[in-house]
Amino acid sequence: MVENMRRILIFIAGFIFSITSSLAQVPVRDEPRHRVALENEYIRLLDVRLAPGDTSLFHVHEIPSFFIPLSTTAIGSQVQGQAAKESRFAADSTWYNEFETGPLVHRVWNSDTSLLHVIDLELLSRKNSVLPDIVELASFKIAFENSRLRVYKFELSSNRHISVPALRAPALFISVTGPATIITKPVKNLSYTVQQGGFQWLESQDKFDIRNKEPGAVNAILILLK
Repeated sequence: MVENMRRILIFIAGFIFSITSSLAQVPVRDEPRHRVALENEYIRLLDVRLAPGDTSLFHVHEIPSFFIPLSTTAIGSQVQGQAAKESRFAADSTWYNEFETGPLVHRVWNSDTSLLHVIDLELLSRKNSVLPDIVELASFKIAFENSRLRVYKFELSSNRHISVPALRAPALFISVTGPATIITKPVKNLSYTVQQGGFQWLESQDKFDIRNKEPGAVNAILILLK
């Protein structure tokens, strides 16, 4: 009798665990630590923040995405049904995932002593505009390009600025490290302050200036959406 009861309890516990696990598996946009900070017809920008020791729910990635770490942090991750792995995000790294082989279901945790901060940029539309084959920004170095986006990485020294001509595609500016950056649109008399780890959406056909008025260099990313 005792043995039968033990088996029943084990079965019930396993059943509850499986139900709980399946309920905890959510689309990445609904995972509590992945906050939707910007969404339009082109992108869904998820601002991901995990405190030291915190673990996300199991969540599903299936939309082509570009990932931008904004902190250098030791992390752990586990694909559902597989062993956990430890690795490290670097604030100067980026990567793209098409999820061509199917959705990724995983969870991540912060193994470090400081905040984990990442942007997960989901690309919602396959083709929105036409970028020419030639580089539109000759003073910028292309860090990554595919059929969906063109990515520039650059450094802006103290008291320097860059004037960006009207582009044929919308863009996203992200400040990775360094002091606050000032973005102005002279024609529209608009100005934006972008702090470290922040971003600014820029419409196509707009001219704008990127300026660093503070001591220290800014490391930034400019993403043109195709």
